[in-house]
Amino acid sequence: MPEHLKLVTEETAIRLCLKHRDPSGFEFLVRKFRREAYYHAHALLGNEPDAADACQESFASAFAAMPRLPKLDRFYPWFYRILRNHCLNMLGRRHTRDAYAAKAAMSPKARADTDDPSDLAMARESREQVWHLLSQLKPKHAEILTLKYIHGFRYDEISETLNIPRGTVMSRLYEARSVFRQLHDTDAHRS
Repeated sequence: MPEHLKLVTEETAIRLCLKHRDPSGFEFLVRKFRREAYYHAHALLGNEPDAADACQESFASAFAAMPRLPKLDRFYPWFYRILRNHCLNMLGRRHTRDAYAAKAAMSPKARADTDDPSDLAMARESREQVWHLLSQLKPKHAEILTLKYIHGFRYDEISETLNIPRGTVMSRLYEARSVFRQLHDTDAHRS
């Protein structure tokens, strides 16, 4: 950490940003929370480039928004809402893009070029259905299911990443799985 940031605390950095829009205060906050932010973004988005982009854009949005806040006690809970919303918007755009690409890929010529089009279509439908169902969940449910089942995090890793107790991880996973199953069953009955 640069010498000028060694004496700064989170509280001091927030005060510098709120009152003076001080870039060194914000630099401290970015350095302190960038790793945690990256892991959260990666958990939601599923890949490194999108996670890095989401973090960069979210930190920029936070820096622009901070001077307008009357008060801020802790940076990361406030920032995480910005990051989460940005990630969810990216997922929505990705879903729209992927749906368009899937439709284009399934043109008669594209189907003729694949080895087994029915297998490809079923795999794509399954992925799309999972992402569709995840997008309908509350963010805390989508996030924890993504961490556990897409990224393969263990309970203790989820606990550390989300900064919640292990028991909360277990109960939130139970609740999220139940809601996901209900959505899946409802979706299956509509088909």
